Amino acid sequence: METMKKTNLILTGLPMLFLVTLLLTSCSDKDSTTSDTTYETTDDDIAEDGDSFTLECSTSDAEQSANTEIETMRQAVVDFRNSLTNTLLEEVSVCLDDERFYLWHNTPANNDNRDGITYGDLSDDQLVAFKDILQLFLSAGGYQKVYEITELSEGWLHDVQSTVWDPDFYSIDMFGDPETSGSWGFQLDGHHCAINFLVHGDNVSIIPAFLGGEPAADTWNGIEFDIFSDERDLALNLYNSLDTSELASASSTSSSHSLEVGPADMNGDPDPYIGTYDYSGFATGLKYSDMSATAQANLILVMQEYVYNLTDNFADVWWTDIIENIDDTYFVWINDSGTSPTATSQFYYRIYNPYLWAEFNTEGSTGANANTIADYNHVHTITRIPNNPSTDNGGDYGIFAYLINQDGPKTLLEHYALADHHKSSKFKFDYQLAAKAKVTTHTHDGHTHSHEG
Repeated sequence: METMKKTNLILTGLPMLFLVTLLLTSCSDKDSTTSDTTYETTDDDIAEDGDSFTLECSTSDAEQSANTEIETMRQAVVDFRNSLTNTLLEEVSVCLDDERFYLWHNTPANNDNRDGITYGDLSDDQLVAFKDILQLFLSAGGYQKVYEITELSEGWLHDVQSTVWDPDFYSIDMFGDPETSGSWGFQLDGHHCAINFLVHGDNVSIIPAFLGGEPAADTWNGIEFDIFSDERDLALNLYNSLDTSELASASSTSSSHSLEVGPADMNGDPDPYIGTYDYSGFATGLKYSDMSATAQANLILVMQEYVYNLTDNFADVWWTDIIENIDDTYFVWINDSGTSPTATSQFYYRIYNPYLWAEFNTEGSTGANANTIADYNHVHTITRIPNNPSTDNGGDYGIFAYLINQDGPKTLLEHYALADHHKSSKFKFDYQLAAKAKVTTHTHDGHTHSHEG
């Protein structure tokens, strides 16, 4: 049973600061778990206790889980938080429905353009502890990809242009208080890796998850890496198992491609696909139920490669929802070369199931790497859960997006821009709904972004 809790994040040894208090009130009828968020900043919200600072968050939290695996995750996060200095703890800690959840993106993480704290802010022991946390949430294969992206591929790029790319630039945000609540999470965000790790009661998720690499395969510091070898090779096996009729259904005639529901276009933009974004237009291509048994088996293997980046027990729960809807899975392929694709050619594919969205794209080499990296060796992938109204576990961002969006605006963008209580609050969301090409400027923690809406 969910109960209304008041969570106090106590940050000791800090000077008096203005405080953001999030007051959640019901958006729907009293039986709904949906909550509205009101932001107010007043002197009365600042709680002093000697040298301590308290960030008060009123949320509809779950009870702490009795699951031993989640308890191990929770304790590891609590221990990591307790190892941080007061300044780092204040910088990394926000309430569950803070906008920072939705501001991850794909641009290089230099110039302090991420919120929270960075790998470079941590001591060696703290960084090891955080990576241990990642390994609790991720499978061995999932963690290997994160390691190769954030350290090997990013290290390779650092040797090209150290002021733009650096493993130390990857950032961490932490949401909620695992000390007292069963609803909490954290985000790893940087150039080619943005993953949202979320816990709500017995539910654990890691989506949205954006993973990429440029180069996706090479050698750095004497270590070879091939980040997306399985996503690539399993998909090629699937493609090569399709007969002429199946290929005709799966193949798109598009001459260009990019991720359909990837990261926001610009630094500072919120994720544009949160809430009840309508995926129904993607029910095209080759349907699972129209595939041969061999092709079906090969498609299953590709899908599992994305799902089982999450540690097995929780991936199994997710996979159950996927397999119960397997006949409603669609596969689309775009082959740039117009000939049979290979591991060293450019191609795109996507998979759409009511409980899984997976995209893979070879982006082409860019910028400083245009003449040194082959076009096929720059890869982007995105994993999401499309809106799924048959469950109260939510899609992307888990229960946290569901709580705010049920029976309300379609996206959190619209919620913050349109809800009456935000129009009058002292703490306003820092962007607005606007037609394309309208330029908006906003500031996050001292750094300003301007972009086309």
